[in-house]
Amino acid sequence: MLLDTYRQVLARRIEDFYDEGFVHDNGLAFREPRADRVVIKGRIRCQNDLFIDVEMTLAVRVVRGRKQVRLARYKYHAGIEGPQVRSIFRYDNSHAHIGEGQPDPHHKHRFDHTTWKEVTPPEWIGEARAPHLSDVIEELRDWWETTGRHLDLGQG
Repeated sequence: MLLDTYRQVLARRIEDFYDEGFVHDNGLAFREPRADRVVIKGRIRCQNDLFIDVEMTLAVRVVRGRKQVRLARYKYHAGIEGPQVRSIFRYDNSHAHIGEGQPDPHHKHRFDHTTWKEVTPPEWIGEARAPHLSDVIEELRDWWETTGRHLDLGQG
């Protein structure tokens, strides 16, 4: 996908979540530290103190003078802000869990909402099921609707 197209599609999808009232603040910043990399990093703040911390690296190649990108690395950490940050889930491909029989590094960390402790081992999702950022926002919104809004999330 062309870099300009990628930026436009991402901005449009986040704007859709703004329009429905789920996303309140898009703190994502794009940087190009090298000619062959684009880094997207920041926090997306959502309703009810929900957030997604985003770290993405896009690999860049120039074809006929136009920058094409593909997702190389990602980490999406969804949680609840507050005095005690509570993790809901985290997707990443920064390390493989070979000991658990996972053939590639694409996985999801899950957290038990009754204790807020991580459920082990992480769930292998594989490269073909690696989520886009908009998928992660949708999943967090759905988690809130089905689970989060029913929890006692009082401070402390």
